[in-house]
Amino acid sequence: MDPFSITIPDPDHSVDEQRYIDIGGSDKGRVLVVVYTERGSNIRIISCRKATPSELRLYEEGSN
Repeated sequence: MDPFSITIPDPDHSVDEQRYIDIGGSDKGRVLVVVYTERGSNIRIISCRKATPSELRLYEEGSN
């Protein structure tokens, strides 16, 4: 778990559930974007990918 990760609500992509975007570093040193939702006590991952240059800047600015 990355203590410097950034979590952003994602209301634009679902009206039925709350979605979140998390930008954080992996244990391999990559910055990843994970989109997920919470269903009860479970977390459902919708997508995971390498951060874009603008997402990487957002992460770097937020972790300073």
